[in-house]
Formats: sequence, C-alpha cells, structure tokens
Amino acid sequence: MKKIVILLIIVISFLGCGGSKQIPDWMNDSFNNLESFKENYLSGKDRIAELQFKKAIDEIKRSGKLEILEKAYLTKYAVHVAVLESFDDTDYLTTDALQPVLKNRTFYNFLKGSFDKIDENLLPRQYGGVIKVFRDGKPGDAVHEISRIEDPLSKLIATGILIQKNAYDEEILKVAIDTASQKGWKKALIAYLEKLVLLYEKKNETEKAANITQRIQLIKN
Repeated sequence: MKKIVILLIIVISFLGCGGSKQIPDWMNDSFNNLESFKENYLSGKDRIAELQFKKAIDEIKRSGKLEILEKAYLTKYAVHVAVLESFDDTDYLTTDALQPVLKNRTFYNFLKGSFDKIDENLLPRQYGGVIKVFRDGKPGDAVHEISRIEDPLSKLIATGILIQKNAYDEEILKVAIDTASQKGWKKALIAYLEKLVLLYEKKNETEKAANITQRIQLIKN
C-alpha cells in the first residue's frame, strides 16, 4: 500500500502507459485525500479522517470509475481491519453488484477472512505469506510472515486478519505494537496494546497486564 505504487496502478490502469498525459485533478485529489484519511484514522483523528474520506469519494465519483470507487471503499475497510475494528461493507457490495471486479472481490474476501474464496494470484503480493500460514497449517510461522512485510500499514492489516482468525500470539502483537509506535499511529497502538492486555489476562499474567494497562492510560491522557 505504498503511495507511489498505488498512484502508478491508478495511472497505468486509466491513462495507459504513455507518460505525456497529465494526471486528472480528480485522481490526484482523491489519492491525496485517501492518504490523509489513512494517516489520520490510524492516529485517532476520526472526524478529520472521515471528512477526508468523503472528499476522496466525491472526487472519484466525478470520474464515474466504479473500479476505483471500489478500491477506495476497500481501502477504508482495510484501515478498519488494521485497528481491529469491524466494518460496514454496504457501499462496496452495492458498487460491486453494478461492476464486479475479481481482484477487488479477492481483496474484500481477504479482509473478511474468507480464505476459501481467494485466488492467491489476485491478492496483493505482500499478503501471500498470511494465506500460506493457513494453507500449510503452520500458525507458528505467522510472526515470521508478518515481520517480512515491509509496508507498515500492510503489516497491521495482515495482523488484523490473523487476529480475526484467532491465529496470533504475544510476539505478533508486539510486532504490531512496535510498528504502530514507530509510525505514531496512536489509535492502532492502543488497539494492539489492549489486545495484549486481554492476552496476558487470559494467561493469568496479571502483572504484565497491569503494566500494559498503565501504559495505555498514560498514552490516552
């Protein structure tokens, strides 16, 4: 989900390979608003993030490009997964019903944890290791696969999927916590710290749970 990669995909898909054409304003504005949405939502600035997402959607609708509109909705859902939240998929499903795009549907199924409906060849490459963990029946490899993902947001999305599938441990949570901390993504950081507290409580490691709880309160206040 790196900025340059996303922008190039959009440009190549809708402008062709020629380098002489100017990027339309709607495309540039929607891309910038989506990037701002991600950064602000992950940081806990929900109100600002939602306004930026709406602006992105409004710009995309100017073009009538339903495939791009689907990608925008999926981007929002992926960010929710990254902070361990559920999402309302109504907008995507409505758009998908009008213009199904197999690659988009594959990513949607990934976000929903429906691995049996996924063609791995259509999934963004960085998530292949997560699918491999389940297909090989080796959940112990999960932390290794998560650590291999370079893009911070993709790393949190993959972690969110593993948590959905109850295939995580302390080490995976610590990788996510370190990732969110380094990026200054406060909302994501708190979400994974709270999940770690629950894990420690389940293991009756009360002192560790109490220490993390104090850390959360310090961050929030």
